[in-house]
Amino acid sequence: MLQYKGMNEADIIIFLQSNASVGWITFFKFVTLFGSYLGFVIVFAILFIRQRRLSLVFAVTFVIASIVNHILKLLIMRERPFVENSQIINYGNEDGYSMPSGHSLCGGLFATFLFYHILTSSKLKSTQVLGGIFCVIFPFVIAYSRMVLGAHYLSDTLVGIAVGVIFALVGIFFYHKYLRKIKFKITFKNE
Repeated sequence: MLQYKGMNEADIIIFLQSNASVGWITFFKFVTLFGSYLGFVIVFAILFIRQRRLSLVFAVTFVIASIVNHILKLLIMRERPFVENSQIINYGNEDGYSMPSGHSLCGGLFATFLFYHILTSSKLKSTQVLGGIFCVIFPFVIAYSRMVLGAHYLSDTLVGIAVGVIFALVGIFFYHKYLRKIKFKITFKNE
């Protein structure tokens, strides 16, 4: 287990949980949904309205990243914090392995695609700056929620965010390099 200035990762979660009220736990149960399918639906809808091809690349990237995340969990086999430490409460009702955090991965993936969309579709600097700030903060809020809920260690969430951003950058590169300018034509023959 990693150490941070005299605290190990379990101590961080215990500290967060001991300072969280019932209201905060409920709030973070809601927040964590945005790092899952709810977040996917929202980002997909935003992209689909303005950049349909990008929305399809986003969906494919999400599926591939989710599969790779599952494989990584099976390879690393790191137990959840509440399994290893009885002081940590499983507020998220999670099971399975811990590393990397899938919700944090999604947070990084969603934020990166959304930021690319904002940069390429908005001409207003204020929108780009505010959107950029939101997109930087978003995955870390998801990561924080995962720790408060006792589902992940700090390192699980940081690795998850990094993997999500990497997958998003690969997907965006593929879209920008190969798919953005291709004209798709569908023709029908009269028979």
